Amino acid sequence: MAYVALYRRWRPERFADLVGQEHISRTLSRAVTSGQISHAYLFTGPRGTGKTSTAKILARALNCAEGPTLTPCGICDSCRSISDGSSMDVFEIDAASNRGIDEIRDLRESVKFAPTEGHYKIYIIDEVHMLTTEAFNALLKTLEEPPERVIFILATTEPHKVPATIQSRCQRYDFHRITVTEIRDRLIYVCKESDIAAEEDALGIIAEQADGGMRDALSILDQCMALAEGTLTAERVQETLGLVGRAWIRHMAGEIAARDAAALIAQLSELLQSGRELKQVLAELAQYFRRLMIAGVGGAVSAAELCAGDAEELRMDAAQFTQEEIMSILRRLNETMQELRTSPQPRIAVETLLIGLCHTEGAAPSGESTAPPTGGADAARIARLEAQVEELAARLATGATPVSASASATANAVPSLRPHAAKADGAAAKTAPKKAISSAAKEVADGAPRQLDMKVWQSFQTRLKERNRLAASLLSGAAYEGMTETHFFIRPSSDMARDYIKKRHRAVFDEVMTELAGRPLSVVCTGGEEEDVPPPPPPKEPDYPAPVAALLEVAGEEARVEEVTAPPRAAQKKPATPPQESAAEEGDYEPYEPTPDEEAEMFDDELPPDTQA
Repeated sequence: MAYVALYRRWRPERFADLVGQEHISRTLSRAVTSGQISHAYLFTGPRGTGKTSTAKILARALNCAEGPTLTPCGICDSCRSISDGSSMDVFEIDAASNRGIDEIRDLRESVKFAPTEGHYKIYIIDEVHMLTTEAFNALLKTLEEPPERVIFILATTEPHKVPATIQSRCQRYDFHRITVTEIRDRLIYVCKESDIAAEEDALGIIAEQADGGMRDALSILDQCMALAEGTLTAERVQETLGLVGRAWIRHMAGEIAARDAAALIAQLSELLQSGRELKQVLAELAQYFRRLMIAGVGGAVSAAELCAGDAEELRMDAAQFTQEEIMSILRRLNETMQELRTSPQPRIAVETLLIGLCHTEGAAPSGESTAPPTGGADAARIARLEAQVEELAARLATGATPVSASASATANAVPSLRPHAAKADGAAAKTAPKKAISSAAKEVADGAPRQLDMKVWQSFQTRLKERNRLAASLLSGAAYEGMTETHFFIRPSSDMARDYIKKRHRAVFDEVMTELAGRPLSVVCTGGEEEDVPPPPPPKEPDYPAPVAALLEVAGEEARVEEVTAPPRAAQKKPATPPQESAAEEGDYEPYEPTPDEEAEMFDDELPPDTQA
């Protein structure tokens, strides 16, 4: 007798044999028992979760000679013909290869005939989403008002492609992914009944790789048993499927936590020598750290991904890392997996990644981890500085009053200090983003005249393409912005290209440009948040008078000095001289004396009598 694959031999025959779909088997069992059978069903869910098997179980339960019954006998003509696909009342149609309107028209003609042997005429349409729009329209009327004793069972893995008019005329049942524990227990039962010797850990690995599908799990078990010699072990399963294995991945994660780069590189070499692929190593490592991230925040990894009892082990492993470190590692793993698609030396990229993970000091730089001072503490410090500056200013003014004119002029010319504004400007300068600093540095660099020589730009692209094709691809869409005696300015087309040039290919860019120019020439990428130009020289500290230096010492390093020019003094005017004096100075005139009549007129007095008369 020809060998029968495990997934065919162990296909469920009754509702009780369905694994992981209790909500569906219980509902359909009650419908069969009560006789409330719908004319149309829609079974949806991932592959290998039991959609077609459930449809055949329902067909046997309804058309069994003893039925309708929940336990089909399996020996009557109807049950046997349904199992081997020769029944005249149960039609299984593959919509992927029979998707046209002509096939649906033939179906509409056949539904008019009554069942020949069983109680119902059942049409099982697998992958129904593959039907054309015209075929769906032709099926719609028949599906809405089917003849008596006709049942349609539609199965699909992509229910969103089934028109809403079709779905509204069906009872929909969603099949879930089967958990790892349920798949492993089913595999243990199959091995026991089939006299297959297999370790429980090996079956657990198979259950994880099945991705929630029982059919895939049985197919993997069949594949591994073909290569097994005696008992099926976990090592044999990993070798057959090309897996790294949980033990190796845990060991690598422990070496990353211990910052042991040498041991990590040695383990990678051992994995590659045993036939493992770099992409598989990174994929399993990323999956493991993803589980650590979820376990670290107190979440629970889906039961469809882990066996029972693995959650506690994950929480213990997650304690070796902070959440910031785990997320940083995941980002770098994803970036490297994308880089492997185009990298000419994938192994170097992976080794660079692993060594970098071991040298990671933390997720955030030390400068970013420092929290800014609170508003209350800032206000108190400003108030204290203002009080000290006012006190010193009062002392300085008191001591400068009795000094000579030259000292007074010096005191009046002392620059005024504005502590509040100086503090605000100092804080703004301290917390200014790097972009502003970079812009200032760019202006310094732009002070030198630039030359736009397109021949140099074309030669640079050609030479770089000959030296490193991956680095040359980063210049796609880049703009040439000229060159100076020491710098060559380009503007990449994207932030990703700019980052790759700065962090990974800076050396080859500078080397090619230096060879082409015949002198040291550095390539500068413009347009980003951080311009790659030399910083401006630090400003020279001016020499202040002693009183100003004392105020600065009290105000702190963040104070700012502003020089205010004293207003010009008004010219001193001499007192106006009486006209008599000025007249006397101009000529020798005698002073004028009024006569007695004039005096009497001035004081409104009568003249005294003339005594001489």
